[in-house]
Parts: sequence; structure tokens; C-alpha cells
Amino acid sequence: MSDLETLIPQAVELVIDGEPLAIKPLKVGQMPAFLRAITPVMQQIGGDGIDWLALFGERGDDLLTAVSIAVGRPRAWVDELAADEAILLAAKVIEVNADFFTRTVMPRLDGLITQASTVAAGSTPSST
Repeated sequence: MSDLETLIPQAVELVIDGEPLAIKPLKVGQMPAFLRAITPVMQQIGGDGIDWLALFGERGDDLLTAVSIAVGRPRAWVDELAADEAILLAAKVIEVNADFFTRTVMPRLDGLITQASTVAAGSTPSST
């Protein structure tokens, strides 16, 4: 892999539902809707892997919407995929955009959690 390929994430080619699909890093125009959909999903993802069944059970609609936005396909197309293809597609979307998640989304979520904890701590009566 060249230095340029390391700096700029490359598309991942997949065959999903019988058609070739290039999973590319998000474009700026996709980010607002994608972030609205993926933020609740990212709050469910822990550090020791992804429990895909739990994730789909709790935040499946958000995840499928985010995948739809990321691959530029209608949500109905994503909804019709076989479960294994949908999970593979979601995993590849997260993988291709992993740098974006680790440098942008996760620190933002950490900041929101810290802010919420500070507000909650400040609103509790002091025991002293």
C-alpha cells in the first residue's frame, strides 16, 4: 500500500445482491444525514467487537438508514438484502470510514458523554 493510499481511504469493491458495489469514504454532502442516523448506532458499539444481532435489534433502522446513505442506494434496496449481505455491507461502510469514526465521531460522542456526566454531577445535591 502506498503512502497516498494510507492517507486517503480507498474504495472497497463488493458484490451485493448480485451487483458490484464500491464502498467509498463519505462525501461531505452525505455527512449530515449519515451522522444523524449513525450516532445512536455508534453509542451501541463497544470496544470489544460488534454484536451485530443486538445492534440490529436495538438500532437496526438507524444502521440501515446510515448504510443506505453511505452507499447511495434507496433504503428499500438495503431493506431487501439478505441478512448476511446487510451485515457485510454495514461492516464495510464502517471499515472504509473507520478513520472518520475514530477521529471525528467517537471523540464527539465521548465529549457528549463527559458533558452529560458533568451536568448530571452538577445537578445533584452535595453531601457536604
